[in-house]
Amino acid sequence: MNRPARSRGIPLGRVLGARVLLRPSTVLMAVLIAVLVGTTEQGLTRQSFTLGLAVAVGLFLAVFLHEVAHTAAARAFGREVDEIVLTFLGGHTQFQAKDPRPLEIGVIAAAGPVANALLGAGAWATANVLTGIPGMIAGAFGWLNLILAAFNALPGTPLDGGRVLNAIVWAVRGDRWAGHRAAAWGGRIIAIGVVVWAVGAPLLDGRRPDLITMLWSVLLFSVIWPAATQELKAASVLSRREDVTPLGPGVSAIGVPYQLSVQQAREAAQAAGAREVVVLAADGQPAGHFPVQLTDVVPEAERATTPLSAVTMPVVRGAEIPASLRGEEVVQALLPWLGKTDVLVITDRGAPVGIVMVEDLKRALT
Repeated sequence: MNRPARSRGIPLGRVLGARVLLRPSTVLMAVLIAVLVGTTEQGLTRQSFTLGLAVAVGLFLAVFLHEVAHTAAARAFGREVDEIVLTFLGGHTQFQAKDPRPLEIGVIAAAGPVANALLGAGAWATANVLTGIPGMIAGAFGWLNLILAAFNALPGTPLDGGRVLNAIVWAVRGDRWAGHRAAAWGGRIIAIGVVVWAVGAPLLDGRRPDLITMLWSVLLFSVIWPAATQELKAASVLSRREDVTPLGPGVSAIGVPYQLSVQQAREAAQAAGAREVVVLAADGQPAGHFPVQLTDVVPEAERATTPLSAVTMPVVRGAEIPASLRGEEVVQALLPWLGKTDVLVITDRGAPVGIVMVEDLKRALT
């Protein structure tokens, strides 16, 4: 099984078998949040900065537990989790997702916001019985988790709610890529909505838009819109890819023994309605090919005595692809031959039935 490349970051250990990494930029974000939260009308004091730093640490703790919830859900479905990465804008969990199913995708995605909602409720309950700084910190931690849960539950890419929407549409319509398209459009709407809210809400209230809120909205837009757009493009390409078979961009062919003459091979191809001839070696394996049209260059009077070697172009031994493959199966079968050959023999139960150019097959898949 091909494993994804490891992310770069500061290793923090393992949780439920997954590597935990911290991107260095996350530390910068923590300091920035501490300064923004800690700056009051009296400026930035040691006490206010400490409170701001506690909020920043609480935020990243909430994000970490959010990702742990994703990890636990993925492991519950038997998925191997590679890593949890804490980043400048949050985090992500990378797990093996071969042959995904709607229920798995939906539950794994929902686990994060649900965990934050439960943490938020618990922190609020704790804040009600504490006083002073501890109570303020517990209350802030509760707010952070509730905000994180609500925002991540929004139905659009790249948020968890987008993955849940994807799973629901996929399950209802039976179309995986319809789910991706729905989530992508949801993400685009959310991206625009964030900016409209940041500008419009204050104006409707008779106030000027807050600069910090505007900056955050632009930052969120710059993350959500490209991610949604990329998913929309990928869904369009991959949905078409599912219908690709080797014979789609290929041409029909017939296999003939190498001992035949050009005339015999030409007649066999014409009888079968094939456009290509695959020349079989003594062991029955494809050794070369040529288009039937190429035999026109051989004078008619000489075709019966001209060997196939006169018109045959070689084929790399083993460069074959089954005609029954479809979509991602075609991709996996094609990958080992990229850069090694220009042509593949299409086979059906071991017999040649077509010829496809590697570039034509790549173009059909992309």
